[in-house]
Amino acid sequence: MIAPRKETMIILNGHHKNLSKLVFIFIILFIFSSNAEEIKIAPLINLDEIEPTYDEEIILNSLDNQFIESKQKDSDSNDGNVSTAEISILNKITTNVDTLKLPLKENFLYQELKIYPIGCYLSGPYEKTEIGIYLNIHHKDSKEKIFNGWMLKSLPSISSMEHPIYDIWVEDCF
Repeated sequence: MIAPRKETMIILNGHHKNLSKLVFIFIILFIFSSNAEEIKIAPLINLDEIEPTYDEEIILNSLDNQFIESKQKDSDSNDGNVSTAEISILNKITTNVDTLKLPLKENFLYQELKIYPIGCYLSGPYEKTEIGIYLNIHHKDSKEKIFNGWMLKSLPSISSMEHPIYDIWVEDCF
């Protein structure tokens, strides 16, 4: 009679594992790890050996000066030309929307509101397009201040007027 082959067993956490299976797994892991590519490290740069370049700085400075000069011209022309603010007003009860062109620094009465536009902001040609109007808004009868500050066209939710009947947003300045 032939004796059955005995295999060595290892007990890990109450489970029996076959030693030959574990050895096989270790051999496969060893083969794959020996075939892995080595990581090549680039040589470090010695910063003391790098010469500074001044050409880029001169070009950037001249562009900055041109930008500042053009912005000054634009802002000077905007201050003289901007005299009208255009806003839209929604009556939440009637759902009517009225677009109003208001002269700067003059009171304007609209139903229950007294609107006083103080200033307009138009962004420069090299900036993100932005239009803003600085407004003072009071209740006509009680003279209670409802809103005071800048309203921006691109971000109406940041500077909105809290009123149960009216909603105001910026349209343009010219």
